[in-house]
Amino acid sequence: MYEANTKEAPVRVMVVDDSALMRKLLSEALRRDPGIEVVDTAMDGQFALDHLARSVPDVVLMDVDMPRLDGLAALERIVADYSLPVVMCSAQTTQGAEATIQALARGAVDFIEKPTLAALSSGAAAIEIGAKVRGAKNARVRANKIYKPAPVPQAKENQAIHLSSDSIQNRKWQSQVEGMLRTVKPELIALGTSTGGPPALQQVLSGLPADFPLGIVIVQHMPPGFTQQLANHLDRTSQINVREARDGEPVRPGLALVAPGGAHLRVKRVDDDYIVKVDGLAAAVNSHKPSVDVLFDSIASSSNGRAAGFLMTGMGSDGAEGLGRLTLSGAITGAQTPDSCVCHGMPKSAIDRGHARVVIPLDSIALAMLACASVSRVA
Repeated sequence: MYEANTKEAPVRVMVVDDSALMRKLLSEALRRDPGIEVVDTAMDGQFALDHLARSVPDVVLMDVDMPRLDGLAALERIVADYSLPVVMCSAQTTQGAEATIQALARGAVDFIEKPTLAALSSGAAAIEIGAKVRGAKNARVRANKIYKPAPVPQAKENQAIHLSSDSIQNRKWQSQVEGMLRTVKPELIALGTSTGGPPALQQVLSGLPADFPLGIVIVQHMPPGFTQQLANHLDRTSQINVREARDGEPVRPGLALVAPGGAHLRVKRVDDDYIVKVDGLAAAVNSHKPSVDVLFDSIASSSNGRAAGFLMTGMGSDGAEGLGRLTLSGAITGAQTPDSCVCHGMPKSAIDRGHARVVIPLDSIALAMLACASVSRVA
């Protein structure tokens, strides 16, 4: 089932859950992967903190809902004091989804839905759990903060925002973006993210004003239920409106639509408008549903290059080929700088294939989007 890399030491994992049975089954699932070693278990967040210095794990797999010291409180301590990657284990409930989004906003690098006892006992859940844990080992850990909308350059009437050195001093991407904006007038913007995506999206969207003149469509790799809570969280922390996409609704200025978990999101042009199509029946692409490639491909086909797409933090390579097709269509395309990602797999794949026209650090993506919007406003 697995191919262990004998040149690398196994990933050392601590499993934290208040259920003794769940600790046992999660540990057994992880041990099915020869590249993973379970070095300790703990019954709640406080026990985990007491054991960390002794166990020295590479990754902590931790339940969200626990007595005494719950997962959220323990997470903040683990990130702040130990800088360890934490993968949360969440119940498949609305409350569990809300807590998971909070955990991702506070520094967890990823999460899994808590598997059923049957899936754990049979081994069916082992592959996903192992992949998440192995992927988390090399994730960039940071204590995330709540980003408030930042002051942004304002364009005068009939004048585009100029990316001056005052606002983005020493940014190598400045001239590239300005050059693209001389010929491309975006009519919508697409964002694709995976691991590390929720806080990255929060940072980007919170940097946009309420009157942002373009519509935004987003794919974040998440299962059903969690994307609704993500959209709610982003809506609360942004001046623009954010909601989970509904089939057939138009892409509107000042609105960001998040692809529902378990469904692909496509954009279609109808007369002078763009509408979104939500497809829950099609097969997964690149093992993902929603898939960033599916979204980017649809925009490449429908926009005649009058769009902008940014591929952001995430494991794997979903979105890399789609970004390439957006580039061929003439659209503005950007990839997040690998050193500003929690996991750099997706943007690095696009960069390595030559599919991104510009490489942009996370803290400058909102500014690039504002520049795209100001040019479109006066076009």
